[in-house]
Amino acid sequence: MDYFEAVAAMHRLELLRRIKARSLMADSGLHPGQPRLLEYIRSHPGCTQKEAADELDVTPASAAASLKRLEKAGYVTRTQDDKDARRNQLYMTDAGLEQMDGHRRQFAALDERMFTGMTEAEIEAFRRACEKMFNNLADEGDRHLTIWKLARKAQEEEEGENT
Repeated sequence: MDYFEAVAAMHRLELLRRIKARSLMADSGLHPGQPRLLEYIRSHPGCTQKEAADELDVTPASAAASLKRLEKAGYVTRTQDDKDARRNQLYMTDAGLEQMDGHRRQFAALDERMFTGMTEAEIEAFRRACEKMFNNLADEGDRHLTIWKLARKAQEEEEGENT
């Protein structure tokens, strides 16, 4: 069986979704990577910059730059930890929560548009097929990786090939 057409369709879909997603990001005023940082802080109020950087698999410098922008925009606040003055805890502001709610609505609409005309059963079958293909390709070390850590691994391997 020739899988070329199926794989090409998968790549084409992902590329177009990425283009549409970047357009939404530009309209929101957020930089790439900031929404996932905001989501992490939203889900882990009081987390530290190091915890967020570790979970999202970004460098501390990258996290610091993003947090500085988010703080300047009024989306995040830093509060000194009562127990350890060297640690700052991160919290979402009301403006940050509002921004993320809008961001979630935009992406939900994008995904709804992408799945238009498909039944719940077709969407579930698609999800199961993707999981099966992932498991067919994944090494034992890849199975536990989040999407962000998989993206980082892919980027590092691409950079290694280019050196």
